[in-house]
Amino acid sequence: MFAKDCWYVAARPEELGEGLLKRTIAGEDLVMYRAASGAPVAFLDRCPHRLAPLSLGRRVGDDLECGYHGVRFAPGGQCVRIPGEDAVPGHFRARGFPLLEKWGFLWVWLGDAARADPALLPGDFHWQGEPGWCPLSGYVQVRAHYQLLVDNLLDLSHEAFLHMNTIGNTAVAETPARTTLQGDTVEVLREMPGCTPPRLFSRAAGFAGPIDRYQRILFAPPCFVIIEVKACLAGTGDYENGLVWWVLNALTPETEGSTHYFWGLPRHFKQDDAELTGMLAEGIARTFNEDKDMLEAQQRILEKVPLETRTVYIRADQAPSRARSIVAAQIERERMAAAHAPAVSVALDPVR
Repeated sequence: MFAKDCWYVAARPEELGEGLLKRTIAGEDLVMYRAASGAPVAFLDRCPHRLAPLSLGRRVGDDLECGYHGVRFAPGGQCVRIPGEDAVPGHFRARGFPLLEKWGFLWVWLGDAARADPALLPGDFHWQGEPGWCPLSGYVQVRAHYQLLVDNLLDLSHEAFLHMNTIGNTAVAETPARTTLQGDTVEVLREMPGCTPPRLFSRAAGFAGPIDRYQRILFAPPCFVIIEVKACLAGTGDYENGLVWWVLNALTPETEGSTHYFWGLPRHFKQDDAELTGMLAEGIARTFNEDKDMLEAQQRILEKVPLETRTVYIRADQAPSRARSIVAAQIERERMAAAHAPAVSVALDPVR
């Protein structure tokens, strides 16, 4: 099960044009496109007439026409044309979803549209659009449950082993992390003075000796992990002239066994260095592919043996466990609200 009364990253802006984009988000099949104004539009990929996929239709102006019987829907969902009929029943609508573009991503709300408040977007993603910050983003599809990716990012001790050739060093595993909980936010903090710089840090910021490394991880439900990263020459405290970036992770569930991994890496140094941007894109892609290989292998095991059967827990499991509890509570609140919602009866016109 997935939370629905929340925002999910559904696409990157360059993915959405005049054509139709089909994508499954949290078990819901969607079709998305842009209106002539550039405004993004999202529908359930299902025509209410005969349940044919709307993604096999076509755009007609700003409207979406079903490829099966030519029934046409305006961006708001209202049916505006039924071939061979003069009147269109007022209740004849395709289900639409709020879809907005902000901070270099397209965000969809799958639950009650009346609660789709932009103020509920994960605020730290604003760094991707801030002046003085160089944005960088990408996408990876991972054939693993999204909570495995959340677990992975909330316990970065694995960097020392899985990513030893890019962002990892032994300090990440050997330095105890402080885990705190405030409301529905989980924070994991590590401060690593006098450690060896990871290879990617040295290439990016030119570090030739020991560094002081700062790593703060924030989880926001249901699937956002934001990592604040700072590094400077050991003992200087000069983070402003060192390495400063954010790793923005939107781990959008696709199905129970697959995830859309959207990421951003805005940085606050060498903003105009295109060569550095290319190098970082390559290094991050390599790092995330290492995660992908491990998590997909883990998923294959968990399809046979539930994670709950494990018998070993360590201190680093605190943050992943708390994040899972927060999401479980969110899903339960939605389930209870749906169970107590009044039934709605809609009278349909007979099919002609």
